[in-house]
Amino acid sequence: MRSSTQGPFAMHKRVFRFPTAAAILLALSASFSPALAQERTKIRVTIPTPSMLFYPLYYGQEKGHFPKEGMDVELIVTNGDGPDVDAVISGSVQFAVSTPNRLFTAFEQGKPLKAIMMLAKRMAIECAMNKQVAEKLSITPDSPLEAKFKALKGLTVAGTRPGAFTYVLLETYGKRAGLTAQKDFKLIGVGGANSMLPALENNQIAVGCTGSPFQELAVSRGKAIAYTNNMGGGDPAFDDFLFELVYARPDFLKENPETVRKFLRAFLTSVNEVLDTPTDSHMPALKARYGGAAEDVLRASFERAKGVYARDGIVTPGSVEKAGAFMIESGAIKKAATYSDVADNNYLPKK
Repeated sequence: MRSSTQGPFAMHKRVFRFPTAAAILLALSASFSPALAQERTKIRVTIPTPSMLFYPLYYGQEKGHFPKEGMDVELIVTNGDGPDVDAVISGSVQFAVSTPNRLFTAFEQGKPLKAIMMLAKRMAIECAMNKQVAEKLSITPDSPLEAKFKALKGLTVAGTRPGAFTYVLLETYGKRAGLTAQKDFKLIGVGGANSMLPALENNQIAVGCTGSPFQELAVSRGKAIAYTNNMGGGDPAFDDFLFELVYARPDFLKENPETVRKFLRAFLTSVNEVLDTPTDSHMPALKARYGGAAEDVLRASFERAKGVYARDGIVTPGSVEKAGAFMIESGAIKKAATYSDVADNNYLPKK
């Protein structure tokens, strides 16, 4: 991937790439093969944003957990969910690690996918509010959620892209206050943190929502306040919630069971090693990868991310039920797929 050092959220060169959805699918389709490397299988994985939550994937490759299983993992960032799962549906990549919305919409559209591992057991999208707007509306980080959601009226707010979980989340926040997106408040997509942060600071949007460390960085720069505390349990509706999951196609699972088991074994090894090692030991890698943020911001973001990882990776019936209820509440689907429709824990390591 080409590198980019522009903007306050500059990322490591292998992470920071935001092509169009069409370009992603074209490039991936042209080069995909289950065994590109002569010695190790090339595994291609899409993720929606360069969020701190996906750090274990990079860690697993760099620490040798994936190579130990005979595979090299390449990550492709799609700057919002949608194209990431489309790549799995098309067969251009083997896995996506992403939010649950496409699990339900794809099923409703007759393109069933499987959730084969849960990375994050709590909804972890965080939102920040422009500080001047917050002061004008008397909103503070400690304001009740109901007051924060009512304050959306008349504002312009943003997720990463229309249809993405960040976008659906803001639609749902509005509905909880009796507000309708595009009628009572304007909801737009502005891309990832590199474009969302300046839009928020320049008051082009009043609220922006995406993955960590966006919120931490926005607050640290002094022009925004924390609008949510989802990673810290500020909204009980999102506890035991299927948030970040590993997607795979059912036919790929059937045809490549050992590849799937090896990938999940290495991934979970990485997650648990991240959980069991001191934050200080990860700071050099975090600074190299998330170079646009100060050390205290990275540390806070990393500690919060560690709090939402699922150590065993098991997709629980309750987490699927909550995610499905959220999708119905948002209006994205009419009826939610069941646990048996979309979840399969049989490829996780056996204890």
